[in-house]
Amino acid sequence: MHSGRLKEGGGKKARAAAIACIAAALAGGMVLGGAVAYFTDRDTGTNRLRIGNVQIEAWEPGFPTEDDDQDGVPDENELVIPYETITKDPRIRNTGKNDAIVFFKVTSPVEMLTLIDDSGTRHDEALEELFWFKQKNDPDDLHQNNFNSDWIRLTDLDGEIVDCEGINDEGRGYVYIFGYHVRLEPGERTTTLFDKVQNKKYGSKTIAANEKELIRIEPYAIQADDILESGITIDTTGEISATDLSYIYQTFFNQNVDTLQ
Repeated sequence: MHSGRLKEGGGKKARAAAIACIAAALAGGMVLGGAVAYFTDRDTGTNRLRIGNVQIEAWEPGFPTEDDDQDGVPDENELVIPYETITKDPRIRNTGKNDAIVFFKVTSPVEMLTLIDDSGTRHDEALEELFWFKQKNDPDDLHQNNFNSDWIRLTDLDGEIVDCEGINDEGRGYVYIFGYHVRLEPGERTTTLFDKVQNKKYGSKTIAANEKELIRIEPYAIQADDILESGITIDTTGEISATDLSYIYQTFFNQNVDTLQ
C-alpha cells in the first residue's frame, strides 16, 4: 500500500492493456491441446471434453499501441483523467479446423477508492474497480458497465476480488468470466466483448504517482463437439445456455489448472 495525499483519479499514469503473456496471445493466437488431460480428475468418462486441435486468435485492433517514450504505456493512455475513455475492443477468431466454444476471462484492477458521483458526493472508501466497460455508442454520462449481450456472463463463477500479480502495485483485481452465446465455425469471429473503457472519478490514498493499472484479458477455447455431462451430450448447435457454458468452463479449467494458474 502507498501513503500520500488524497488525489483525484487522473493524477496517475494508467493503461488498459493485457499483461505481457496475454498480449502475446492476443497478437499470435492461442493453441490449446496436446498436453492436457482428456478426462477430468473427478470422472473417468461420463463428463468429457475434447480439447485437442483447437486454435484461436484474440485481438483488439482499436487499442492504442504507440509508445514513443518506451515506458511500456501507450502514449494515449498516460495520465488518464476522470471520465476519460480509451478504445479497447477484444474479440476472438477461430483459426483452427474444428468448431470451438470460446471464453474471455477479464481481471479488472481494483484499488481503495473514494468514488465521487455525478453530484460531487464522495462515497465511503472501499475496494473498487477503476474502470467501466462500455459499448461503442454508449454516452460518456452512462456510468456503469455495459457488456455486449452476445457474451453471457457466468455469474456463478466470477465476481471475486483475487490476487493478480502485475495488474497494479497491490496485485488485486476483480474477475469477470464470459462465454460466447454460440459456437464458432472455422474462420468465424465473435463480436466485441466491449468497445471502450472509461475511467471513474475518485480520490485515492493508495495509487502511487505513475502507477500502472492493467486490465488482464485471457481468451480460452475448447472443441465444440463431443461434450458430455453425466453421459449425455450437451447440445452446442444453437444458443448455448449460461448453465452449459459454466459447466464447460469449469471442466475445462479443472483439466488445465496447472497451466492456467
